[in-house]
Amino acid sequence: MNWNDEQRVSRRDLFRALGGAAAGLAFGGGARALAQTLGDATKMDRAPYLQIDLAAGPGVAQVKPGAQTNVLRFTGSVLRGRLDALAPSPGSYLGPTIRLRSGEHVSVFFNNNLTEESIVHWHGLYVPHYADGHPMDAINPGSLYAYHYRVANRAGTYWYHPHPHMLTANQVYQGLAGGLIVSDPEEQALDLPDGDLDQLLVLQDRTFDSNNQFVYLPNPMRGTLGREILVNGQAEYELPVRTRAYRLRFLNGSNARVYKLAWGDGTPMTVIGTDGGLLEFPVEKPYVVLAPGERVEVWMDFRNRSVGERLTLKSLAMQGLMFGVGGGNDPLPNGAPFDVMRFYVVEQDKEYRTLPKRLTTIRWNREEDAVNRDKPRYLTARWDNTLGWLLNDEPFDMYGTKPNERVRAHTLEVWEFENIAQTIVMAHPIHMHGPQFQILRRTVSPGYTEGWDSVRYGYTDEGWKDTFLLMPGEKVRLLVAFGQYTGMFLYHCHNLEHEDMGMMRNYLVM
Repeated sequence: MNWNDEQRVSRRDLFRALGGAAAGLAFGGGARALAQTLGDATKMDRAPYLQIDLAAGPGVAQVKPGAQTNVLRFTGSVLRGRLDALAPSPGSYLGPTIRLRSGEHVSVFFNNNLTEESIVHWHGLYVPHYADGHPMDAINPGSLYAYHYRVANRAGTYWYHPHPHMLTANQVYQGLAGGLIVSDPEEQALDLPDGDLDQLLVLQDRTFDSNNQFVYLPNPMRGTLGREILVNGQAEYELPVRTRAYRLRFLNGSNARVYKLAWGDGTPMTVIGTDGGLLEFPVEKPYVVLAPGERVEVWMDFRNRSVGERLTLKSLAMQGLMFGVGGGNDPLPNGAPFDVMRFYVVEQDKEYRTLPKRLTTIRWNREEDAVNRDKPRYLTARWDNTLGWLLNDEPFDMYGTKPNERVRAHTLEVWEFENIAQTIVMAHPIHMHGPQFQILRRTVSPGYTEGWDSVRYGYTDEGWKDTFLLMPGEKVRLLVAFGQYTGMFLYHCHNLEHEDMGMMRNYLVM
């Protein structure tokens, strides 16, 4: 069976599982009609079932004072199941925050109301290949795509965004993104901050014209950097807080910008979670490095602060993010220091929560159990003067893989990425679709230690990851457990302009 046969069989099986209706509406029709047609098909499984209608289309948002900004945005509604599964993002162009539960069955009916093709990727979720948002599945304007999957992930902070090849960067820049939060019983038993004490903070950067409209100037060499920092789709963002402990979920939704987050008064960052959920124990760091696509969860207690006090979240200076790429004339270069947002203490509150000493137990895999422990898969990131930014020495091939990009399901493997030190080199945020992984170790080539030293203490390698920063001259070794899902998945640079240029590759799970 060739790959195209496998794709057709998998998609046919998906539509059969959805009651036979999805195939007829995959290229037209309405989500509500499709959901109704499913009827009793979902009763085959007693797990909770959720159906969501999600659409991408044009809109407007009040991003800055003055004229409204024309944006692209996700909108949604719950067709069946928990009404709290979608939380609106008031005052923001960002899509609704999707709240899922581990073990829950989910169907999402994506309506493309754009003027170009698109598809949605569930960043960080482990789902079947046909539900992952591969660009080969991008749908035309006016079409519908049906996703169906069971939430296999543990509690954590994830997100969703478009993934059509050569169109992703602009669609995200224009506003298409949203948060996705998974909960589970283990996390709920910890009594962590919830409600308005649990804040998702999406960090992005944009450039505006004199009429408050987004200006997208794609830079495929170094990625697009905005002149202004936005948090949750708002400029000059300030969050009112009480004198309580907060759970702050930071998500880097920028196209290319790397953040080095630190409290303005020197308070250590107390990290409690990463891409794949909670750490075993809280970890204090002087700062946290957050590359595009990464997430980090931070515990911050405002108990000893006074009403009227403001605390600034900063991004500190970084060195060595790029060499030979240019960019010296950028108004806000990658690695420059700046203020991200402020927290404003507005209310005294005598209630408090204590940070648990232990958050969870992680069942780590062992490197010695990997099937290729003596010969890791070696993958490079580098610049080619003819082809541009490359992964594994090849540009993107929509349907192709190389021999070293084919793995067996239910196996544990070691993968090693190296950012080749050469005349033109820059940091790359690497994202793997499919299962999350452990970071085993990092090393750096001589001559690149200064840049590495400016970020190394902010890496959050203590938890499960799906995205990591690969600095110039750096080598990162991963341990990846490939599960049950077969088919074509992606790994790519999450600098979105690099991704659209072709710094993306398939890997095939057989």
